[in-house]
Amino acid sequence: MYFIFHPISSINHLIARLVTDQITFIISIVFFIFLSLNYKKRFWEDLDRSMFYWTDDAKPRFLKNYAEDLAIFGNAIFHIAFMIVLSVIFFIVKHRLSVVISILFTLIFSWGLNRLIKLIYKRTRPETIASNIRKRMSYCFPSGHVMASIPIYFFSAVLLQNIMGFLPWYIIAFVICYFVIASRIYLNHHYFTDILGGIAMGIFCLNISIWFYFIVGLI
Repeated sequence: MYFIFHPISSINHLIARLVTDQITFIISIVFFIFLSLNYKKRFWEDLDRSMFYWTDDAKPRFLKNYAEDLAIFGNAIFHIAFMIVLSVIFFIVKHRLSVVISILFTLIFSWGLNRLIKLIYKRTRPETIASNIRKRMSYCFPSGHVMASIPIYFFSAVLLQNIMGFLPWYIIAFVICYFVIASRIYLNHHYFTDILGGIAMGIFCLNISIWFYFIVGLI
């Protein structure tokens, strides 16, 4: 009955529960380990190839037409600016240094871990990247845009839901992350398995950031 009368609130709580649940956390770790050991095998290579052909043949619609613009929400510079602004707002409103430290930890940890993992696997970018698109200098597994966007936007939702609960922040975070994921798929800057790995490690980073937030808050 609650879902019927409060559908937005119900979906908001459901998303929050799914991305922060301990079962989801464990599944994300197991899946990433499995994927990292098998992404060069035929099944996953066929999946990557199929996704490339699918995006290449897809009709030009909103997500495909504006993929480059939507990708900005997963850009490291945008994340830095967003988290600095968020830190300033929370420091002014809450006067709690622990919140600021947690926000900056989420930013640094998610991007730092991504760089470390990329250096471990050293997976090169797809050769299918169009010649008119600037090729990234970094490696591609897992996707940094996706991996960092999930903890940054969902952790922001955790904080914002406590002070401005009248907005469905988890739904907003989900929509932004969806746009980031879609942009990486349509731009073909990554293999599809890079994006799956980014989602798994993004959920991992989100849960670590939440635990860090509660630990720092108790000190």
